[in-house]
Amino acid sequence: MLALMKLKKGKGFVELREVEEPKIKDDEVLIQVMAAGICGTDIHIYHDEHSYWPPLILGHEFSGKITQVGEAVEGWKKGDRVVAEPHTQTCGVCQYCRSGRLQFCPQKRGVGWGQDGAFASFVKIPAHLLHRIPDNVSFEEAALAEPMAIAVTGVLERTRVEPEDLVVVLGPGPVGLLSAIIAKAEGAAKVIVSGTAMDVPLRLKAARKLGIDYIVNVDEEDLSEKVRSLTGGWGADLVVEASGSEKAINQALEIVKRDGRVSVIGIVGKKNINMEWDKAVFKAIKVIFSFSSSPTSWERGLSLMATGKVKISPLISHEFPLTEWKKAFGLCEEKKTVKALLIPS
Repeated sequence: MLALMKLKKGKGFVELREVEEPKIKDDEVLIQVMAAGICGTDIHIYHDEHSYWPPLILGHEFSGKITQVGEAVEGWKKGDRVVAEPHTQTCGVCQYCRSGRLQFCPQKRGVGWGQDGAFASFVKIPAHLLHRIPDNVSFEEAALAEPMAIAVTGVLERTRVEPEDLVVVLGPGPVGLLSAIIAKAEGAAKVIVSGTAMDVPLRLKAARKLGIDYIVNVDEEDLSEKVRSLTGGWGADLVVEASGSEKAINQALEIVKRDGRVSVIGIVGKKNINMEWDKAVFKAIKVIFSFSSSPTSWERGLSLMATGKVKISPLISHEFPLTEWKKAFGLCEEKKTVKALLIPS
């Protein structure tokens, strides 16, 4: 089969290669990949800016159908439409594994960076990580189940959305936009999404299609003033920081109300940043950091898709065959996509 591989450490060294189809163990299933999303992690691995163990096949956001079932697997059959958590190669005995928080296992090596992933025709996955795709959700939409689960974990599980909240999302990338629409679906009265001028043609346009109440281009409009005008000067109830920008992080502290909530999902990519720490102290802000996704967030995210509370299709801006991965990666780096999919089959 054809697979997109990171061959060795260093910048670049990503190539299409012909490889053998995976051989499954008794507790695994083999999945034919129908659609796979390009994540920022994949771009970081390309540039040698993320942990990974080469040589391996990239890709961890995917959907597909089961083509082979291991002898010890129960409850799944050939033809089932599935997505899968990327929390593979966990130890099973640490406090995190034993409490169901596989994403925090120190020994975890997930698909696409710790073992072969889904930028290929087939991928093998332990059966306990599978989730069933609802009948009314397409393979393309389901390929966003992983970033959807990240947004659900950060915004609904680790933080919370309360009825009538004013929610501000900083950063209109896929996780930011998903955070915005799930906040709306879960009862927020008003949702603001902010971005820069370069986000206007695609990402902020997608936010408008998704029904977000207010779209702010911070290069042309004062976000702080917008929040003050909508809240009578009190500030936002919840701010979701999904950009990883130092400027945006400090703006989150500025626009959130006293005793308000900040959900941190964006990754800075630096060891240190300048942050107005005392402002957070004096305003008694609840700052909640979030990483990866919980097992429960997958079912909740898929349910939101199935009920129609969350519309995914406006986020899918590009689809490419696996052979056009270079073009796809380039557009993602230039932020000229919302979510780009590779279609291996």
